[in-house]
Amino acid sequence: MHIIVATHNEESVRQAIQRMKDFSISPENGLVFFGQLLGMCDQVSYPLGQAGYLVVKSIPYGSVEDTLPYLSRRAQENRSVIQAVRKERTLLWKEYKRRVLRR
Repeated sequence: MHIIVATHNEESVRQAIQRMKDFSISPENGLVFFGQLLGMCDQVSYPLGQAGYLVVKSIPYGSVEDTLPYLSRRAQENRSVIQAVRKERTLLWKEYKRRVLRR
């Protein structure tokens, strides 16, 4: 059996990691995956991957007419996505300044 923790919520990810530790489930054993929609919450996905956790990205496929309602519902269901987008924008700007502007 495998488990996928499909969330864009950072607190839910922290809780899942803590539960893995509580049950002595190592990131490398392949039992637990973390998943998000492609292009969303990379500030959650990248550190997970760097720490050895398995991360998958879901890719909605279809026409804009078919996929936009789905993506809108996901954003409405998880209000933390908007907050996460703001955080990701801040992190990207910080990295841009570090790399390009050398600040």
